[in-house]
Amino acid sequence: VENRPKYYGREFHGMISREEADQLLSVAEGSYLIRESQRQPGTYTLALRFGNQTRNFRLYYDGKHFVGEKRFESIHDLVTDGLITLYIETKAAEYIAKMTINPIYEHIGYTTLNRENVFQNLFSIPHTVIVKLSTL
Repeated sequence: VENRPKYYGREFHGMISREEADQLLSVAEGSYLIRESQRQPGTYTLALRFGNQTRNFRLYYDGKHFVGEKRFESIHDLVTDGLITLYIETKAAEYIAKMTINPIYEHIGYTTLNRENVFQNLFSIPHTVIVKLSTL
């Protein structure tokens, strides 16, 4: 791909439209790619498939990758965190809101939580990098 920034890998697809990105990402939930914006050349967009729709986020880089305040060493880490956040917001938001309004327990003396299982479940959310293959 021409004009690929040095900090992006095979997930970079160059200047493609939102529609092209949506078509490429429609093959798998959790898939993602990076494209250069057609409206603002020189800026980059992370296109991420979640909830059967493609979401587009302005992507920034200052030595680390970010779309908000949180910064990541790699695009993969940013996407993993984003998928976990989107999953929690869509699947658990109502439950979490109920917990804060109507707590089940007034006082918890001792609670055991198997953190390893919690993290395994969170990080098992599948995601796929859509890569641009060069043609010979």
